[in-house]
Amino acid sequence: MTEKDQSPGVLIHREEDDLGEICVHERDGKRYLTFGNRIEQSCFNPARPWQLEHDYTQGMILGLLLHEDIRSALLLGLGGGSLVHALRRSSPQMNIEAVDCRMGVIRIAREYFDLCPDKKLHLHCDDAERFIGHHPVLHDLILVDLYLAEGAHALQQDGDFLRRCQERLSENGVLLINQWCGTQRDADNARLATSQAFGDRVLHLHIRGGNQIACCFRGRLPKVAPKTLFAEARTLGMKLGIPLERLARSFWRQNAAALKLAPLREKHPVD
Repeated sequence: MTEKDQSPGVLIHREEDDLGEICVHERDGKRYLTFGNRIEQSCFNPARPWQLEHDYTQGMILGLLLHEDIRSALLLGLGGGSLVHALRRSSPQMNIEAVDCRMGVIRIAREYFDLCPDKKLHLHCDDAERFIGHHPVLHDLILVDLYLAEGAHALQQDGDFLRRCQERLSENGVLLINQWCGTQRDADNARLATSQAFGDRVLHLHIRGGNQIACCFRGRLPKVAPKTLFAEARTLGMKLGIPLERLARSFWRQNAAALKLAPLREKHPVD
C-alpha cells in the first residue's frame, strides 16, 4: 500500500463487494489496483510483471536474502500479486500460497494482473486469521501485507495473530510485515506487536513514504556478512530490475548493531 498525489489513471474496471470498491486503473503503461481511493494497493508493469514498482515491495523481497534456502512462501494479502510475480521470477521452484479475503481481488489479480495459479502457486479466498489457524503447514517465508481502503488491517498490529504466524514458520523461517505508519503512535504500536510475538528477534527497514518493513525471525537473528548481502542483492536486483543493493545497504545501516551482535548471541545465548 502506498499513497500517491497524482491521478490513478484511466479506470478500466470497477466492482464492489461487502468491503467496498475494487478498481483497476491504467496510467503510463502500468496498471494499478485501488480500493476506491487514490491509494495504490498494487502497481503492475505488463511488460515486466516481476519488476516491483513500489519501494515497500522491493524492501519485502529482501526477505529472500535473510534465509539460506527458501522453498516455500505464504502471502497474507494478495493485492494485484506483484510480490508473487517477483517470487516466481526469483525462484521458479518455490511453492507459494497466497491468501486474500476478497474473491474479487483474487479474480482481478488473475484477469488484469496476469496471475496464473499452477502446481507451484495456490490462491485461497479466506480470512488471514482463520487460514493461519486452520492450515498447520510450515513456511520458510511469510509476507504479511493486509490493507483495507482506509489503511492497515487491525491484524497487522495484533501480537496474538503475529504469534500464530510465528508458529507457521519453519525452523529458520522469516516473516516480513509491511507496516505503513502514518504517525509515531502507529509505528510504536507496530513495534509493540512484533516484539510481543518475536521478542528481540526483529529487524526493521524504514522506507520513504511512511512504510517500515519488520523482519521477524523464528530463530535467532541471522549471521549477515555485509559484502555477501550486497553482492546477492545486486544479483537479485538485476534479475528483477530493481535497485535492491541500495535497499540492502540501507537495511545494513539501520540494523548494523544488532546484526554484528548476532554471532555473539549465538555463542553466548541468553535464553
